[in-house]
This record gives sequence, C-alpha cells and structure tokens, in this order.
Amino acid sequence: MRIAFIYPATEFDCLHHAVSLPMGLLYLTAMAEQLSGVEVDIFDVRYGPAAPSSEDLPRYDLIGFTAMSMQVITALKIANDLRAKGCRVPIVFGGPHASVATDHLKEQDCIDAILVGEGELTFLEYLKYLQGQPHKLERIWLRDADRTWRHFEGANYLENLDDLPLPARDKYGDVVRDTSFIDVTSTRGCPFDCTYCQPTKRAIFGNRVRRRTVPHITAEIRDAIDRFGIRSFAITDDTFTYNKRFVLDFCEQAKAFGLQWSCQSRSDVDRETLVAMRDSGCDLVNVGVESGSQRMLDLMNKHNKVETNEAFIQMCNEIGIRTWCNMMVGYPGETRADMDMSLDFVMRARPTISIVSQVTPFPGTHVWTSHKDELLATGWDDVARHVRRAKFRSMEPLQPAIDHYMTLITRLEGGRFGLEMVGNSKLARFLGRRSVRIYKTLAKRMKWFDEQLAAALNAARAGRVDEGINQLKRLMTLGYKEKDLFGHLAWLYFSTGRPEEAEPLYRQLLEIDPGNEEVLRQIEACQAAKKSAVPA
Repeated sequence: MRIAFIYPATEFDCLHHAVSLPMGLLYLTAMAEQLSGVEVDIFDVRYGPAAPSSEDLPRYDLIGFTAMSMQVITALKIANDLRAKGCRVPIVFGGPHASVATDHLKEQDCIDAILVGEGELTFLEYLKYLQGQPHKLERIWLRDADRTWRHFEGANYLENLDDLPLPARDKYGDVVRDTSFIDVTSTRGCPFDCTYCQPTKRAIFGNRVRRRTVPHITAEIRDAIDRFGIRSFAITDDTFTYNKRFVLDFCEQAKAFGLQWSCQSRSDVDRETLVAMRDSGCDLVNVGVESGSQRMLDLMNKHNKVETNEAFIQMCNEIGIRTWCNMMVGYPGETRADMDMSLDFVMRARPTISIVSQVTPFPGTHVWTSHKDELLATGWDDVARHVRRAKFRSMEPLQPAIDHYMTLITRLEGGRFGLEMVGNSKLARFLGRRSVRIYKTLAKRMKWFDEQLAAALNAARAGRVDEGINQLKRLMTLGYKEKDLFGHLAWLYFSTGRPEEAEPLYRQLLEIDPGNEEVLRQIEACQAAKKSAVPA
C-alpha cells in the first residue's frame, strides 16, 4: 500500500513557518511504515509539489490530510482538485480541525473518512480495515457504500508514549540538515483549562497528561545529531516544565549534547529549575503571559498571577535565559485600560521578545461556545491569531485600539517595543491612542532613526570610524536625543583617543539617565584619560 500524506501549507505558513515540520504526519508516517508493505510520501508545497501530479496519482492507494482550521480551505481545495483529476481512492482527514469541527468535514463530498483526536492507533486500525485484516475501529467516521456516515466511538489513546517510533524526519532530511534544527514533543495533554484552547486539546489528546521518558526523548535527539547534524532543538509542548523532577533529569542528560535548546513553559517555574535548564543549553523560554491585567487572566481561566509572570521574566533575565513573551488582546470584555496594563507589563518586565496576537475563537473552545452568538461571520481561513480583524461583535468598536496596542506591545529581538518607537512619554501615548495616523508617523520616524543608527555603527565596525561619527552627529543635528545615540557617539570618541569630546556626551547621557553607574564610570575614565594626556 502506498500512501500520500498532504500538509496543506497556506501562504502564511510558507512565509512564517518555513522550518516547522508537521510532527503529527511524521509520527503517523513512522507508525504506518511499520506495517508490512506500506510506503508513505509526504507532499508539502513549502518544499516541493502540494500534491501528487495527475501522472503519479494512480500510484497511491490512500490520500491523507492533516489540517488546522486556518488550513482547511487549502486542504479541501487540494482534495477536490484530486477528485477532479480522477482520484478514486479514499481521502482521509485528521488533525485539529477534524477533531473539533467534524460536522464541517462531514459535509464535504470529497472526504471518505475522518479521524478524531490522536491519530496513530486509529490510523493503524483503519489501514488494517482497508487491507481486510483483523481490526478495531475507534474515534473515526466512515462513509458506507451509500455515502452515509457511520461513527465508531472509542478512547484508544496510547498509554505509553515510549511506544511511539521516532518521527520519520528522513522525509524532510534535506530540510533538517539545512536548518540543523528539530522540534521535539515530550508530552501530550494539558491539565489546565484556559478558555482559548480547551476543551479542544482534550478532544485531541484525552483528559490526562502523558509523558515520554527522558531516555526516549534523548534517544530521539541523539538520532537527529547522528543522522542530520542538528545543532539546536525546541521542545514545543505546553507542559514540558510541569514536572520539576522530569525537567531536572532531562537537563542532566541534555548537558552531554552541548546543544542550544528552547522550550515552552508556564511562569510557575522556580530558580533551581531555570538554572539547570540554562546550564544544559536552554537559551530561550516561550511563556504564555497573555495579559498584564489580572481581570483578563481570570476571565481566561489562566490560574496565574500578573506578579508571577513578571517575576518569572525578570528571573530569566537575571539568570541569562531569553524570554519570548506571548500576549493577547481583544478578549471579550477587555477594555482599553486592560490593554494598557498589558503594555505597562511588558515595559516593566522587559522580555527579550514580545509577540502579540488577536484573541481568536477556535472551534470548540470555551470562548467559542460561550460567545457563539456574537461571533462575526468569517471563513475558516480567518480562524487564525495573525488575522487582524474584529472577531466578536462586542469588541468591534475597539478594533482600532486592538490594532494599536498589538503594535505598541510588540518587540522583536534586538529591537524596541512599539511604544519605544514613538518615545515612551505621556504625550506619545496620548497622541498614539487618539490617532493611529499620528502613531504611524512617529513610528516611521523612529524606524528611520534605527536604520540610520545601524548604518553608522556598521561603518565604524568596518573601520570607517570618522564616517560613523559624522553620521551620528548628523542624527543629533536633526533633533534626535536617544540614549543609544549619545552612548555610541561618546564611545567612538573615547575609543579613538578623544576623551575631551566623549565626556560632554556622557554628561548629556547622564541627564537623560541619572544615576547610571556605567556612564559615571565612563566619565571618570574620560577624566583620567585627559589627565594622562597632559604633558608633565
């Protein structure tokens, strides 16, 4: 039996998820190829054709799709195109959308089977069913000969995740070698009940958390090092840090790899665990803060505190682990004051990266069902956090504010927060809130400044110090009074033997940032350098 799995990457996936492999399909592929005579090909438009060609189509006995809700329109278009090309073999859908919006897929004539929830065991039994072998169908919808649907209930989840084979990364071998990076999953399931993702996660992975053992995970990493030469990995499941003893055991084993790695985490992790993570190579933690308003965290059922989130990020900063802070705006009932609290939170906590998404009601989640009457009509491809538009009728009047705060709270690594792009002042906040046009003008001005500052520093690094100094002086004559500008120009003067020109700049910098000990030390160094230059 030859199977074609199709990952229906959207345009957004191609632009922003170019190195994120479909782990669900890779596990399904590895499980399926354990059966005698089964071969699997994966089609993914990011790296090749989106689907089998008309010439190759007769080679396949089964076509399988995975899809999130934002991908399902792309998936259905491909499936219908295959039918139009004469495909007569079963077309099967699985994945998140199939698990939480099953009725939508049951309406599609092109589909013959729908797998609900975790797919490995269900898919294996379905293959045995197709091959006429003894089988036990569970958590699957099948069409009978008259095209009516028949449901096979069940709860056949893998009890022991160590029974999973290693994911079939060889299907993307060149990609893994080129990126030297893999995603790793350590657990399935989540014990929390956040309104924006539950109970859909339970619909997919069941009601309890299951965990792979540390040796099973490290064997996967070692295999990827040996076969693909990876230099880093990311642990992508939500509950990796949920069990402290497990994390400490993993960190002790991971030291031997000498790799950089990252993970997702809640903020209720202690210093001992974070230090162990850092010492084993963890250099980035992705934390779902979501809001700086305690009222909003409670509405989201986060079971967490603003103070805990802030202390966690600051502890990571102290320890030397970068933080990727995920924030949300636009939750039903959220006000401008709540959004302002989120802005104040990131400015206080100073995460390395701050990414903001608009709250999106995914099918089957609590926020979907509790606000179903006010959901604004949309296509499935709009069910995505990156889509900026009103999602709830009650929040529609606040959409300009949502857009505004999404920009202000965002910070990319090495860059500024959106608020800092216009100046962190009461006037800048006031103007930005009252007029998006004014905000965009100010932001454009600061973006230009950042580009010019970078060009000046690059010139200095390349040995063209005087050129860099002149570019920085020009920015000052144009009225820019940024701390970075004074600091860089003063340092260039000092490092090229001109302390008499550096000291006034450091003193101006001290007026902007009173009490800065580093600046005080530089002033003393300038004074000492001037004294040593005076002839005896």
